[in-house]
Amino acid sequence: MTISEYWAKFLEKTGVNADEAVFSGELCFENTGAVGMTQLALVLSGKKTAMFSAFNSFSVTHTPLPVTGEQYIVEDADGEPKGIIEITSVQVVPFRDVTWAMAALEGEDSDLESWREKQREYLSEDADFGGFSFTEESKLVFEVFRLIYR
Repeated sequence: MTISEYWAKFLEKTGVNADEAVFSGELCFENTGAVGMTQLALVLSGKKTAMFSAFNSFSVTHTPLPVTGEQYIVEDADGEPKGIIEITSVQVVPFRDVTWAMAALEGEDSDLESWREKQREYLSEDADFGGFSFTEESKLVFEVFRLIYR
């Protein structure tokens, strides 16, 4: 099914007015492998309701920050639409200020220290790729979302 067909099906099945819907594009939680399938499964089960990104990545890619109310079609690694999420909150927060209550919304870790360890590695790689550096003071974009269609 194409993205436009999936969006049209969502509008039809939910009764959402096309003029009021806020389609903001497609989103894939990891592109390949078991990690991506696990994250997608967490999103579709409702266990993953947040994500973090390096604030500097948005500048490097010239991408605007997400906005509350935006809706994204979530795809699998093959580009097949699997669900639609809506952003309910966006905050910019330094890495050092992320709390367990925030990190737990990602649905992947058992405690804050394991989340921090994994994120340090991921954010350091992202920073190296983007040409900026990652520190404990680095700003993150914290997005909370809800699954609105599956």
